[in-house]
Amino acid sequence: MYQYADLTDRFPMTFDLARMRAELEILEGKEWLDHYDAALADGWTTIPLVTHDGSANSVDSQRIGRFGEYKRTKYVDELPYFREILDAFQCPHGRIRIMKLMPGTIIRAHRDTFDEVSDIAFGQVRLHIPIITNDRVIFTVGGKQYHLGEGRLHYVNFTKVHYVRNDGDQPRVHLVLDLKVNDFLRAAFPPATPWQKFEMLAQRTLLPIVLWAPMRTRTALNNAFWRVYEGSWLQSMRHRLFPKT
Repeated sequence: MYQYADLTDRFPMTFDLARMRAELEILEGKEWLDHYDAALADGWTTIPLVTHDGSANSVDSQRIGRFGEYKRTKYVDELPYFREILDAFQCPHGRIRIMKLMPGTIIRAHRDTFDEVSDIAFGQVRLHIPIITNDRVIFTVGGKQYHLGEGRLHYVNFTKVHYVRNDGDQPRVHLVLDLKVNDFLRAAFPPATPWQKFEMLAQRTLLPIVLWAPMRTRTALNNAFWRVYEGSWLQSMRHRLFPKT
């Protein structure tokens, strides 16, 4: 199964770093939103280009919508070259964001699952085009390390446990595209071997049952516990007996 693939040479557009960086300057002074999951990282911000409702001014702008219903934000009209790039991806668009990771920032270990699944086996991917990076920005995915080169189109299977470190001295800026796989986008991937096809079938069949269902159950039980526990006599008693815990 694909864990990582550089799709640049199979994609029909070459990405012009100079033009992308020039348009980044337009975003200086704009409102970069904090990432919607604050538990994952500090120093991780975004300019939304495509969102579930076309808004770009709140954390809620970043929530998941339905493919086919996403809308471009006000920023796309200000960034003609980024608009060309979006137009080049002739497939259904999900969230598309310019994402900045500040020096010294760590995106903590996690998986992208459920509606955020980013795995070609599920027909939904998250592609990265690094605009500004350095050789000390490292993705660790499934225990293997990757450095994503500037101006290239990268696929990574983020359903695997992954984390990111920017140990450099400058911000890392990527264009990050959530896309639905159709025939156009599939053509950018190397042809799958029979074994890879089998692995992808196994992923689609087993992951929702073996991994995702227990995660949903655990989250539901945890939420139910805290709804009952918060404000209860048990919580009050605990605070009296153990005031520092």
